[in-house]
Amino acid sequence: MMRITFLGTSHGVPEPNRNCSCALLEVADKRYLIDAGVDPTPLLINRGLTPCDISAIFITHAHGDHTNGLISFCDLCSWHFKEADPQIFLPDMSQLDALKAWISHTCGGLRESLRFSQVHEGKLFDDGVIGVEAIRTQHMPNAYAYRIKGGGKKVLFSGDMKGGDGPITDYARFAADDDIDLAIVEGVHFDPMLYLEPLRNHPPKQLCINHYSWRSLENCCRLKNALKDEIPVTLATDGLTIELR
Repeated sequence: MMRITFLGTSHGVPEPNRNCSCALLEVADKRYLIDAGVDPTPLLINRGLTPCDISAIFITHAHGDHTNGLISFCDLCSWHFKEADPQIFLPDMSQLDALKAWISHTCGGLRESLRFSQVHEGKLFDDGVIGVEAIRTQHMPNAYAYRIKGGGKKVLFSGDMKGGDGPITDYARFAADDDIDLAIVEGVHFDPMLYLEPLRNHPPKQLCINHYSWRSLENCCRLKNALKDEIPVTLATDGLTIELR
């Protein structure tokens, strides 16, 4: 069984009741984060968890609405949650220099035992509970989608894709695996209706549209309606949990 809880589902800026991008992935007794556009720490604590419960963090790309919360998270792990030991995957290791510089002005420095690794295309991570494959997107230099296997299930996190025609140039390429249990895709950088043909060519068992704005909401709903007899479609909201059994 795999459980995904959306801690932040908004786009470049927060909206009422919607934080910037962050998702909690749970498989067996392990927990992982995808992106940290909002500080996940208080959101974890509200669920009876702490940073000590997180095994790894996978950042899709360096934009602030996917990374700003990492500063607070690493700050707290450096001076308070000293037993926290997540492996943190950064698409660009220059982010680590920025983290060190910022935190040096807050708690005295980034804890040396915190583990950082650079994202690279292909097989990225395997702890015996989940396996993670990174696939480059065209959203910006060093931007990635993630295919994650665990608990007998397969999930795709699209990350952000190429503006304008991302479903055609990015999604259609990395969703060619026809055995995806859940595809979690963004809906802000292009008309979500562009997903229609790629999804029909390579349909996941379920689709969740994440990272959308009020401007794209109408076309997200149009896509959901167009696929109603083919693929179950959910619009992500903060606090939503999807269980794959």
